[in-house]
Amino acid sequence: MKQSVKGLIYFLLVEIRRPLIIFWTILFTILLVSLTFSYWLSQIEEGPFSFSLTGPIYVFFSVWGFICIKEIIPFSIKLGATRKQIWSTIGLFFLSLAIFKAVFVQFLREAIWIFNDWVGIDAFRFLHPVHFLTDNWYSRMAIDVAIFSFLFVISYIIGSVFYKYGLIGGGGLLGVILLALLMTIATGDFAQFVREMIANMSLTFYIQLFAVSVVLYLCSFLLIRRMTTIKVQ
Repeated sequence: MKQSVKGLIYFLLVEIRRPLIIFWTILFTILLVSLTFSYWLSQIEEGPFSFSLTGPIYVFFSVWGFICIKEIIPFSIKLGATRKQIWSTIGLFFLSLAIFKAVFVQFLREAIWIFNDWVGIDAFRFLHPVHFLTDNWYSRMAIDVAIFSFLFVISYIIGSVFYKYGLIGGGGLLGVILLALLMTIATGDFAQFVREMIANMSLTFYIQLFAVSVVLYLCSFLLIRRMTTIKVQ
């Protein structure tokens, strides 16, 4: 069992290594261009220039939840890993990745602030949900881990439904979600919910979001436990 888990972890590391290199190469390039533009704005006393360091990472986790189902799980089943091993390994792997990325982003953010102070860039600003709360290292960490985990799990579950039940099942699920969203928008409930959420925003909300992610991932085992290598069309 330990060898199977080690093999799955190694496979996940190999599978995600190249996308991570490409992702961070692009993000660092955009960040460098943004800092250069911010330096120019600082010289002419214009600004500020806002940049989201975590926004692209949110997208990354959203995409990889779907990729896990499409690529990683069928190959792991062919290798002989049990459904429980695959499910638990993927969950622990991406939770560890979420924590690692959250820590890395915090250090990168601090390094950028030090660099900006050194070269005199005062027009550069980071966009982050923590601005609705008390901005500190621990709050940013908790928020990022919660959002990373939630987006991954939602994408993972949607991908599982598409894989197991095909376009009819996946399309039906997305249709129900879209219909519910449109109905709440039409009745004004969605706007009211957003206003109340922003007005009452606290770190507790993100802790609850993380708890919901854990519960949803536990429930996702019901989708994977009888999954085969044959994808339903």
